[in-house]
Amino acid sequence: MLSLLDSIIVIAYFVIVVLVGIRFGQERESMESYVVGSRQVPWLAVLGSLIATEISAATFLGTPGVGYADNLGYLQMGVGSILARFAIAFLFLGAFYKLRCLSIYEYLADRFGGSSHYTAACFFLLSRVMASSVRLMIASTGLHVILGLPFGWTMIGFATLCLIYAGIGGIKAVIWTDCIQAIIFLSAGATMLWVLHDTVGWSQILEVGGETGRLEIFQWIPDGSFWTDSNWFLLAAVFGFINTLAMQGTDHDFTQRMLTCKNLGQARKGIILSGFISLPVAALFLLIGVGLFAYYAQFPDASLPLKIAGEISSVDSDKVFPHFIGTALPNGLKGLLLCGVLAAAMSSLDSALAALSSSIVVDLYRPLLGNTENSQRHVWIARGFMVLIAIVLVSIAWSLQNGGQFIWLAFKIAGVTYSGLLGVFLVGLLTNRGSDRWNLVAMLGGSVCTATLLFLSESKVVDLAWQWPMLFGVSLTFLVGSLPGRPLLKNNASSS
Repeated sequence: MLSLLDSIIVIAYFVIVVLVGIRFGQERESMESYVVGSRQVPWLAVLGSLIATEISAATFLGTPGVGYADNLGYLQMGVGSILARFAIAFLFLGAFYKLRCLSIYEYLADRFGGSSHYTAACFFLLSRVMASSVRLMIASTGLHVILGLPFGWTMIGFATLCLIYAGIGGIKAVIWTDCIQAIIFLSAGATMLWVLHDTVGWSQILEVGGETGRLEIFQWIPDGSFWTDSNWFLLAAVFGFINTLAMQGTDHDFTQRMLTCKNLGQARKGIILSGFISLPVAALFLLIGVGLFAYYAQFPDASLPLKIAGEISSVDSDKVFPHFIGTALPNGLKGLLLCGVLAAAMSSLDSALAALSSSIVVDLYRPLLGNTENSQRHVWIARGFMVLIAIVLVSIAWSLQNGGQFIWLAFKIAGVTYSGLLGVFLVGLLTNRGSDRWNLVAMLGGSVCTATLLFLSESKVVDLAWQWPMLFGVSLTFLVGSLPGRPLLKNNASSS
């Protein structure tokens, strides 16, 4: 049970977040205001929101698990990730701002036609539902371990709170509450590292981390075959580039907030700076994992959560951090770290609800029904879809309780649909080729390729590092999509 002080801290956090959402819900509603904030959101707020969404519960709880069980090699992906943000800023955002899109998939409608538009929107809906379900599962698992709350009711509580302020205030509420949440979980992470330093000592953390190889970052040469070693620098950096390109450039959950800036220059500043902030933040949470390993080496705990693989029992690294919060932190600090878990979870869930519901209305409802009037009615329709999406997310998250190590599970699931999305966007942005109907074949082929290779590797039928399926899928989508000659574009074939 939480102490009175911890309870007050958590309640104050909930009140602040909900009030911010209600505040933005008082403004005049239109689809442009609800979906892209009338393009008047300060770029610093967008930057804070990007960081909060990217550093989700998968980072807050999953990354310390990687540091506890493995090493700092996860940072190798950050090299490619930073480079990808420059590509997004100067390639993707330029095209989106030129069209003044409410949804980035409208670019595909302008470049190719309706089939590409609808297919990409459906791919996004599927990928974001799956990825957000993973994040919801991770956060609910964390609270379940910390407080002993029922897993199912924890998920329902998360979804309900996010529905209240995201449904009322739209993207503006999401962005401003994300800024608050980013401050909270970064403060929680820094506090946690200070606690470990005060308890164990930096010298001991560095000594234990060095002796066990947990401080290693770069692996320049593959250990064995380059097809099978997921920690090889070149593979990790290339995957970081491709994955970030897909996540931040073709996933409306992320790009939606970039479209709220006043102009293209501000949007570019936000996405580029987010990369240079996200990398040290990832390092912070990895070091928390190393510190936790040193802590439990010095103060053994027989009650650490365990997992069973076959007949072998081992510590469940993903649950060590929440276990520490629930059992080792004093009153006050426990409330702050608990708010960090809540903030990390809600900052990704609220944006997913807003992006999914707005995409359904903008990309599917309005074009397919030919209904472009009554903007306020569309806002209420988006809110209705938001409720349905929340129910779907809770249902899928329940089924993923034992899906594998948190951080890698999130990457693997997202890669299936990201393969098709990124491939077709690259065809449109990098070539003068492509065809509306052929894009459907390319996207399905790329995603099926990724899913098949992922299934075969997870089933141990083929020995393949987990990054390769998505890399092959993106390549196949791009190659197949580029086969037809230049299409007849809607706007005098000049958009590319």
